[in-house]
Amino acid sequence: MPDRFTSSADANAVIAHTAPAILELLGDGVARTKKAIVAALAEHHAKDEVVRALMRLAVTGQVVNVDRRYSLGPATGPDQS
Repeated sequence: MPDRFTSSADANAVIAHTAPAILELLGDGVARTKKAIVAALAEHHAKDEVVRALMRLAVTGQVVNVDRRYSLGPATGPDQS
């Protein structure tokens, strides 16, 4: 990943590439610290990519941060009440 993004599209592309890995990791229901998430994904994703994607997921409510541990947010969608 470049040190500086040339556009918001670049940032969105990085997040779109990294976010599914974070969601899959947290899919087991175990809350993890940011450090643990970064370490678990280090083989395939740069630290800054994971941190940016994790921030985006938290802002959009897809993950929640409780006591400095991230877990999946509440399920929402057409089949959820």
